[in-house]
Amino acid sequence: MDSPLSSNQGFLTAASETSSAAYLLERGIQFTRQGCYVEGVTCFVLARERLSADQMHVARVLDALIQSHASYLQAQQTLHIASKRFVEADAEQQTQLVALEELLLILREDLDRVPKPHTIAQPFLHAQSYQMPQSPQLPSTDSSIEQSSLRPHAFPRDSKILPALYVTCFGHFEVRRSGKPIVLCSSRNGQRILRYVVAKPEYCATSDTLMALLWPEDQPEVAQNKLHLAISALRHSLNHECSCGSGGGYIVYKNRSYHLNPSVRIATDVDEFLHYYQMGQQVEEEKVTFYEKACRLYTGPFLPEDMYVDWSSLQREQLNRTYLTICRVLADHYFNVKDYEQATKWAITILKENPCDEPAHRQLIQIYTAQGHRSEALQQYQRCERLLRQELRVQPMPETQAMLQAILTSETISPQ
Repeated sequence: MDSPLSSNQGFLTAASETSSAAYLLERGIQFTRQGCYVEGVTCFVLARERLSADQMHVARVLDALIQSHASYLQAQQTLHIASKRFVEADAEQQTQLVALEELLLILREDLDRVPKPHTIAQPFLHAQSYQMPQSPQLPSTDSSIEQSSLRPHAFPRDSKILPALYVTCFGHFEVRRSGKPIVLCSSRNGQRILRYVVAKPEYCATSDTLMALLWPEDQPEVAQNKLHLAISALRHSLNHECSCGSGGGYIVYKNRSYHLNPSVRIATDVDEFLHYYQMGQQVEEEKVTFYEKACRLYTGPFLPEDMYVDWSSLQREQLNRTYLTICRVLADHYFNVKDYEQATKWAITILKENPCDEPAHRQLIQIYTAQGHRSEALQQYQRCERLLRQELRVQPMPETQAMLQAILTSETISPQ
């Protein structure tokens, strides 16, 4: 939709040449009442230039109005900057609070680990008047240590009691635990870290890599602090409602690297997609079944939240090429078995991903011709020719042009 300024630009140009001062004043008032302040003040300036010497009383009012408009714009800009700073400060405060909550949890767990004495001194009570309350007999020192090691908080940090996670990367990023989506932290950097780690083969990334990725311009100590806050917020959201040791849970730190806990079962739609693709390559008689299962998982591009960052682009392109390869195999299969409805479905699926995919256009031309739909085949060729010309500035390939000639001469089109 055009902005008020662009939609009225023609009017303002004409008004500056032919309109009277009264008309410009009227239009300026209308624009200002509608909230189109730039157009309004433009009309006032043009009207000011058209006032005669005996209309200076109007000129003084216009001068004051134009000056107030300048003050208004300045105040508006100041308010915008202040609002932006307020939002940033509030977000930073929330991040710090999450980090503090995480540290408080760690502090409490550390305090729980401190061995408590068997008796507590009571200096203000006389020995004769104070009697020790009855309690079970305490174990020996060695037994105390052994029993302490069995406390819940003393389980290894990679304990396998944590529920498995299922991560969706196609179409949108989502993490599910026990079938329910996890509400991730409000820290955008924390979410970026999780997406980056999930995309890596071993589900890990060094702290240096993460700092260089997210804060390349910051000093190392500044970047380190930001990384700690982002990880704390991320860990807090992932570990929510789970019993985890300090610094543990789903995110663990080892050898200057952050890992998804190796003792937790992690499954992703990308792994399933590639699994079905590989199975389809190995088992010819069930290829179509495995390939269709893979395609059901591909609900959109890989990590669209990171569409414009370098680290995800290569993997996104590779997965998309694999998806298109699968769709092409399915389209060919159904065409060969004369299931033209399914063949059309998969050819159109390819064109939804890439409208300029010429082999898919040829596939549809073949399908329509095989069905005896000559006009649809011609329309498909025209659609292909137009898209290639508009988007790529090229002509259809010779084999595609040969299909057109075959249609026009009613020849049979050989499979491509």
